[in-house]
Amino acid sequence: TIIYQPHLITAEEIRKQIETVGFPAFIKKQPKYLKLGAIDIERLKNTPVKSSEGSQQRSLSYTNDSTVTFIVDGMRCKSCVSNIESALSTLQYVSSAVVSFENKSAVVKYNSSSASPETLRKKIEAISPGKYRVSIASEVESTSKSPSNSSLQKIPLNIICQPLTQETMINIGGMTCNSCVQSIEGVLLKKTGVKSIRVSLANANGIVEYDPLLTSPETLRETIEDM
Repeated sequence: TIIYQPHLITAEEIRKQIETVGFPAFIKKQPKYLKLGAIDIERLKNTPVKSSEGSQQRSLSYTNDSTVTFIVDGMRCKSCVSNIESALSTLQYVSSAVVSFENKSAVVKYNSSSASPETLRKKIEAISPGKYRVSIASEVESTSKSPSNSSLQKIPLNIICQPLTQETMINIGGMTCNSCVQSIEGVLLKKTGVKSIRVSLANANGIVEYDPLLTSPETLRETIEDM
C-alpha cells in the first residue's frame, strides 16, 4: 500500500517507476482517498520533495501541458497497449499516456511547446511493429501548472479528498442525427460519477470524463446500449 499526493504523481507513474528498477508491478485496487488528520497533513506539507534531474526536466513540461486523444487502429492485444505506453513515456515532452485496447484510443498529456499532436501521431505509428493507424480525435489545452515546493502550502487541504477523474472514448454506432447526440449526452450526464461528455456524430464516438471510483467505461457503454 502506497500513500501519495495525487496532485504530484499518479498511481500509473508509481507503477512504472517500480518496473523501471526491475520489479513487475500492477495496480491491484483503484486509488482511494484518505481523510488525514491535521497532524498528518502538516507533516505532508513540510516533507521535502526529492526529484532526480530527469524528473526536473520533465516537470518543465507541466507549464505548457496539453492533452490530445488519438484513435489507434491495429492493436491486437494488451501487449500493444504496454508497448505504446512504454514508448511514449520515454519521450521527455510526454508527461502521461493512457492507452485503451477496448476503446482503441490513447490519451496523451504532453508539452505543447516541444511537440505537436501530429508529432505524437507519427511517433505512435512508428512504434514496432509499425502497423498502427493513428488519427487525432480531439485536443484539449490545459492551463494548469505543476505546483512548486513553495506553493504546496497554498493548496487547499481538502484536495486530498477530491476524487480522481479519468477520460475514456466509447465508439457509438447507430447515431443518425444531432438528436441522438443530445439524447446520449443527456442520459450519461445523469449517471453518478460522470463529470462531462462530448459526443461526436461525425466520429461516431463519445469522450467521457468520469470518476473511476463511482463508475467504469463498461458501465457507461452498457448505459448507451440500453437506450
